[in-house]
Amino acid sequence: MQTKYTYVSIKKRLFAVMMAITFFLLALSIRLLVLQVVDSEKIVEKAYGQWLRDLPMTAKRGDIVDRNGASIATSYTTYDIYVRHADIESEEAVTNVLANATGKSYDEVFEKVSKRGYSEVLVASKQEKEVVNYIIKNYQEGIFFTENTSRQYTYGDLLTQILGFVSSDGNGQSGLEAKYNKYLKGVNGLSLVESDLKGTTLSSSLSYFLPAIDGLNVQLTIDLNIQREVEEIIERARVENGAKSASAIVMDPESGEILAICTKPSYDLNCVPRDDIKTLLELSRATVLTDVYEPGSTFKIITTAIALNEGVTSVHDYFYCGGFRIVNGVKINCHRRSGHGSQSLEQGLKNSCNCVFMELIRRIGLEKFYDYLEKFGITTGYGVDFPGEGRGVLMPKSIVKDGDLFRMGFGQSIAITPLELINSVCTAINGGRLMQPHFVTKIATADGNVVFENKSSFLSQVLSPSVSVDLNKMLREVVSSGGGKHAKIDGYDIGGKTGTAQKYQNGAIADGKYVASFIGFYPTDKPRYTVLVVVDEPSGAYYGGVVAAPVAKSIFQAIFDTCETPRDENLYSRDRLEHADIKVPNLIGKTLTEAVRILTALGLQYLTMGEGEKVKDTIAAAGSMVSSGDIVLLMF
Repeated sequence: MQTKYTYVSIKKRLFAVMMAITFFLLALSIRLLVLQVVDSEKIVEKAYGQWLRDLPMTAKRGDIVDRNGASIATSYTTYDIYVRHADIESEEAVTNVLANATGKSYDEVFEKVSKRGYSEVLVASKQEKEVVNYIIKNYQEGIFFTENTSRQYTYGDLLTQILGFVSSDGNGQSGLEAKYNKYLKGVNGLSLVESDLKGTTLSSSLSYFLPAIDGLNVQLTIDLNIQREVEEIIERARVENGAKSASAIVMDPESGEILAICTKPSYDLNCVPRDDIKTLLELSRATVLTDVYEPGSTFKIITTAIALNEGVTSVHDYFYCGGFRIVNGVKINCHRRSGHGSQSLEQGLKNSCNCVFMELIRRIGLEKFYDYLEKFGITTGYGVDFPGEGRGVLMPKSIVKDGDLFRMGFGQSIAITPLELINSVCTAINGGRLMQPHFVTKIATADGNVVFENKSSFLSQVLSPSVSVDLNKMLREVVSSGGGKHAKIDGYDIGGKTGTAQKYQNGAIADGKYVASFIGFYPTDKPRYTVLVVVDEPSGAYYGGVVAAPVAKSIFQAIFDTCETPRDENLYSRDRLEHADIKVPNLIGKTLTEAVRILTALGLQYLTMGEGEKVKDTIAAAGSMVSSGDIVLLMF
């Protein structure tokens, strides 16, 4: 019986061993199946990673061009220089070659050349072809090159805030470079070589090359010829007026295309001040798109358009200005303290009479006024293709008092961006059509295959077309014989409006700080160009008609010259007939009453600046020649 039990015990043990072996073989088979089938690609990839040494091939960043295809930003080939320590025969020889080629110190280069534990070490990046040629001529084992790209801005200090800049690795960091980075940057490639466990390149190595895919080219609405002229004019205006900054926008009111845009001061995009973050952030802000300001009297165009569209006024309407208006016990002055007397709507716009616009806004009412601000896009934005688009700042309707509303009617107690102002005015003068402002027309490959096209976007019909007809005629008179006369060019039908606004600081009016502006368009019957000029904190004279209107005139003249726009000879003849050469008299030492009497007799208008009993200076200066209806600034 003992033998039988022993036999059974051995049999069980053998069975257990066989089962264990079976499970082991099954597990091994499953593992092999997983390794060879399921995870094969991952394992091969890992093996390649250990077997191959890779160097990056940077994709060429796409170009940025103007509406006519002229280059504004481009990329060119540079080279990154690496060393592979396992392949170096002489550390000293390699160091000498690289130090002489790159201009780096011997010690700095030697530290990288002698570094162990790394397959490759970057010695210098973005080196020019001449550096590479020198290294090749004096080549030592262990030196490798990869292609890279460097960004080049064709005109340096041009469109600075709008174009933006790229990081050291070629990615867009601000402006359009950031907005369209995914289209511009392309896809990087790789250069691969076989190596042993130590990282030494195998003598029988095969090279593998995964080519980079270049970025797409971005075409802007910007007209480079106009842009260059605007940049020069705005910088000159900033310097001559001693201003904190000066800006301009030129827009096509029919399409919403931005033809030129500029803010000065700025900096050369090829020399970005990365070591001075405060300056970089300050000068990189596209304030015309992102920051708000009180527009002053330029906003009267919007108030007039709303009033005409609502039928609460007409071109035949008359108003009275006594120099001020009492609103809930508070006196709100017109800029002309003596008043304008009885005047038509056209005259009120030409005189920029605050009392007229207080009456218009009273008739419009708070609810409708706020509704129209939304229709104009001032509170909602336009979705412009630029990062950080600003929005208008309005008081909540629940706390708006009559005095606040009346001031809004002539452009105070409301803050909007320059982009919102120009696009709203474009809507008012183009037949009431709100268009979407934009910078990019299309995106295409290097061989011209278009992958995206940005057609002009009509957003909504805000006003009746008849409103634009009446408004444009009145604004023509503002430039022809009103406060915008310094923007007039004989033979060209220009309309527009000046603006002067006080600045606020910590909730109170900032003493002596103003924003002078002018917005105009050409021609008045079917506008093709709208120009906005904003001069922030000019020194001395600060009225929009004196400071900003002449700048706009220079921009219009540059547009006409650049685009070879012929003047209207009939209009030119009429304009010349209206001229009467008048020599500005010497008014220094005169009282206001005396100076006004002299100027009125000569057919000249006037504005005052400062306080005092007698005139200290004038603009235009005594002895200079002006035309009938021109404005002389009396400084006290």
